[in-house]
Amino acid sequence: MEKYKKFLYILKAAIFISLFTSALYFENAKQQRLIILSLLFFVFLIVNIGKYFIKDKKGIYIFSFILDAALIYLIELNSRLLINYFFHSFYIIVLLEASLTLEVTRGIVLGTLIVLVSMVKYFYLIYYKFNLSNMSQMMFFFMINILILIVASFAQQNKQEREKKDVLYKELLDAHRKLREYTDELNRLSVVEERNRIARDIHDNLGHNMTALIMQLQMAEHYMKTGSGKTQEMLQNSIQTARDSLSSIREVVETLRGKEIIASPEKAIRTLVDEFSQKTGAEINLKINGTAIHDEKSGTALYHILQEGLTNSVRHGVATRIEIELDYTDNYVSFSIKDNGRGSENIKEGFGMKGIRERVEYFKGSVEFQSHDGFNVKGILYLEDVDDKVNAG
Repeated sequence: MEKYKKFLYILKAAIFISLFTSALYFENAKQQRLIILSLLFFVFLIVNIGKYFIKDKKGIYIFSFILDAALIYLIELNSRLLINYFFHSFYIIVLLEASLTLEVTRGIVLGTLIVLVSMVKYFYLIYYKFNLSNMSQMMFFFMINILILIVASFAQQNKQEREKKDVLYKELLDAHRKLREYTDELNRLSVVEERNRIARDIHDNLGHNMTALIMQLQMAEHYMKTGSGKTQEMLQNSIQTARDSLSSIREVVETLRGKEIIASPEKAIRTLVDEFSQKTGAEINLKINGTAIHDEKSGTALYHILQEGLTNSVRHGVATRIEIELDYTDNYVSFSIKDNGRGSENIKEGFGMKGIRERVEYFKGSVEFQSHDGFNVKGILYLEDVDDKVNAG
């Protein structure tokens, strides 16, 4: 593109020099007039060559065309002929360049100015020699200039529209690329989120049941040592717990829906508490305030939160008594899981506690873990289908 532009400027300079040389031949200019014409043309040539280097500076570039028109007029003014058509042709070249290189509106304004300046000599011609031939020449040259101005303006407008389309197309491609990257990232995050959810569900179910199984086996071992007749019963319970664990894990892997939880949240929670108490021997008191709302995602999340809380109390806290309190409202449900276990001086969130926090935060809620006279998990999560979430924390 730069080489093409350079070639055009060289060609333009060559045309100007050829026209000027031809004009001098017809002028038969000598001495002072020859010097003046040559100096004016030299300045005119320098201005036109300079445009190659100043095109990026719009103010100076526009002014150079005004200077062109003024220099051409001065060259014609020093001609011994009323109209020297070789000099007059300079206007056409400058007019064409202005219309094709400037923005459309500026090109039309400057082009009109150049056309008007080019008509000044014809007004002199009509003034001194008024006849039909001179009038025809003036009108012909005027129409040629107007035609050049119109055609060049349309060409420049078409060029600008094409450039705008190219810019918009590039922006569209860039937006498409960013959208694709965003979609890929969203898919990746969705996969990670789903993977984490599966991991949490497996951990909650397996950890919960394995804790109960360990407690049952320990009780069976104790009964065996003491010769109690309950050994066989505890072993049967352990086998059933293992089967339940396998069934639960299969359901998580295959469906991950937990529909039996959603059917009746309160019933599912009570069943969870009763079965865990029976399997581990821990005393669990469950208190539910308000009416449990059938909200699919929040119901499932709360179930797994309680499941993990019970598991941690027995496995890590070796608790024998657990107090669970649930408070339902139309907007949220708050929960508290407190045990009489050994607690922890330095609370470190493992996979289970992180799972609880992630589930709660998914519903824009909050949770805190406290260790005082046992261990306490207290939190709140908002119901999925509620628009106006109340700050009840």
